[in-house]
Amino acid sequence: MPALSLIIPTHERFRYAEGTVETILAMGDDIELIVSDTSAENPWDAIVHPRLKVVRPTPGISVVDNFNIALSHATGDYVCFIGDDDLVAPEIVDIARRAQVLDADAVRFAFPILFYWPDYLHRSNPEAYSGTVWISGYSGQVRTLDTHAALREAANKVGHGVFDMPRAYCGLVARPLIERIVAQHGALFGGVSPDIYSAALIATHARKTLDIDFPAVILGASGASTAGQSAAGRHVGALRDNAHIRPFRDLVWHPLVPEFYSVPTVWGYSLIRALEQIKLDPPVKPNWGRLYAQCLLYYRPYWSFTFQAMRNFVREKSLPALVATLTAGTVAEAGWALGRVWRRLTVRFAVTKDERIAGVDTIAAAAKVSDGIIAAGPKPDFYRT
Repeated sequence: MPALSLIIPTHERFRYAEGTVETILAMGDDIELIVSDTSAENPWDAIVHPRLKVVRPTPGISVVDNFNIALSHATGDYVCFIGDDDLVAPEIVDIARRAQVLDADAVRFAFPILFYWPDYLHRSNPEAYSGTVWISGYSGQVRTLDTHAALREAANKVGHGVFDMPRAYCGLVARPLIERIVAQHGALFGGVSPDIYSAALIATHARKTLDIDFPAVILGASGASTAGQSAAGRHVGALRDNAHIRPFRDLVWHPLVPEFYSVPTVWGYSLIRALEQIKLDPPVKPNWGRLYAQCLLYYRPYWSFTFQAMRNFVREKSLPALVATLTAGTVAEAGWALGRVWRRLTVRFAVTKDERIAGVDTIAAAAKVSDGIIAAGPKPDFYRT
């Protein structure tokens, strides 16, 4: 049994996945690599390797189904999903082995190294990102994570992401933990965003999670990725017509979530569906006002959907409850927006402390740059746990 199963779900993105797969196969023997590709054509015949499993689910299934199918083929002690435009550091295998010795059933990583593919075009400042590797400082520190606190933070900032929750996507999850979750909830992945949904279940059921300030996973952002579409202002639209949502044929949308396609509504819906599965005392509840504030501030063309969700909220709860949650959520979101403006200004006027390496035109070049950075930087300190 390998120490680690790396899983790459993909769809019509062989131009990215090919390079990612080749860099992983060049690593050590204790990695099982699974590619689950729902593309119409099979482009993988030319890549034959004893550690590579290519799974070909039925085309047209949802991303959630693809994740669950891919997971069923994993045999490693730990499982890590990555995007088809991401990288991993060779040290990730040793981290999995050490996590097993420490009886950790999940590992969360920081992401201090980011690779922006040449086709990643940010609408406000494309030259700063396209074909670059960005590096921020990291310490190698290892600590034990309070996963329930991380879950409550994500619920309080619903629509904004995973935050500190442990994750199967770009994190490590032990097989016994996965088996416990599947036994109780039927599947690890759900909602319409497998990353958010699974992170909430992992945060609930993990018994010991390590939080490691180390770039074991190097996040990639390509032009066709969710991050790339969002940066270019294209990650929004009608819900049922969206290519990501269309395969969810029997999708029942939550009446309190605005029914349009965007980052906060997709992430918010998925986290809220996971919270419905979770039984903690006290209960973990989403901050509805924070979600509505995001939709009102950033997605004005879709106000009618947000107003309908808010009317549903009033029917289910009350008008004073809506006023209270929306007021608090708007104040919090305004602070968040100011922080985003500041971060963009630090990039534009080069006052950020992050290091930027330009002219990185391929994922192989990004892997070489990342390996050099990691070799010169601090390693995970497993004696601080």
